[in-house]
Amino acid sequence: MTFHWFVGIDISKVTLDVALCHRDSPDRFTHQQFANTTAGFKQLLRWVKKQKVAIGDSFFCMEHTGHYTLALCCFLQEEGLSYTLLSPLHLKKSLGITRGKNDRVDARRIAQFACLHQRTLKPMQLPSACLLKLKNLMAFRDRLTKTKVSLKQTLQDLKDTSKLVDNNFIIKQSEKQLKLIEQQIKHTDKQMEAVIQEDEQVQNHFRLISSVVGIGMITAVAFLIYTQDFTAFNNGRQFACYAGTAPFEYSSGSSIRGRTKVNPLANRKMKALLSNCASAAVQHDPELKVYYERKLKEGKAKLAVLNAVKSKLINRVFATVNRGTEYVVLKQYGQAA
Repeated sequence: MTFHWFVGIDISKVTLDVALCHRDSPDRFTHQQFANTTAGFKQLLRWVKKQKVAIGDSFFCMEHTGHYTLALCCFLQEEGLSYTLLSPLHLKKSLGITRGKNDRVDARRIAQFACLHQRTLKPMQLPSACLLKLKNLMAFRDRLTKTKVSLKQTLQDLKDTSKLVDNNFIIKQSEKQLKLIEQQIKHTDKQMEAVIQEDEQVQNHFRLISSVVGIGMITAVAFLIYTQDFTAFNNGRQFACYAGTAPFEYSSGSSIRGRTKVNPLANRKMKALLSNCASAAVQHDPELKVYYERKLKEGKAKLAVLNAVKSKLINRVFATVNRGTEYVVLKQYGQAA
């Protein structure tokens, strides 16, 4: 769909700074500020209409600022309007040389970015309620896991110095707290399993992902969240770029011949989960085990081979979901490709 008007919105906890521009005049803006509330959202639409703008011919763009953005996205989706969320890093690197910033200027920059990149930007939809629940549960589990690791390390330090200082009280209380956190992690895992059962499609995709050797429950849930139930990426290669497992060439002219390597701009959480999956897969999947050992004998670096295994796992996951059937381990196999 071709849009003629672009609405850039800079979102803060309390306010929305809104800039409006036409595609033929990306340097001329109309600005207004509204409250970040449902009443403010309604005022925003009334204001856009007062500018003699066809509301259905407008494209709303904003930075992804977490839960501050959620209410506005829900409102725009209920109104049937087109909107998208921009990566703050992508926006920052696309602006070129800039000096200074404030909310008003940021809104104008977002609107101008949307106008100049309208061919590549696509309207988006919020994930289902099931995926939003899973996302919050995963974030909660991550916080619990970090607390658990920190508490374990502190507990070990206290025990190491217990001969010098009486830490018995702190150790006992820390052990109780650690036990509670471990129980909370188990309950959170059960809750995620229950949420998955609420949506038939999510449940089916979870089953297909889990059928790939090496993919555990947490990684399967991460696939569902980060791919938005396989609607945000067209293929495994795109997701491999997102997860930081796809290698890229570094060369220029005849003098620069850099080593082909992955890019650090990636989802580090997903990359870490895939690292654990790759380590498990080369032990339990016969085909990947042969591939891994063969590449090591050829002199390939261990981490480079494991990175290739990660990409293979990603492609297997996307293949099972696209095909709609579970992954089957080949009983007869030769050398892995």
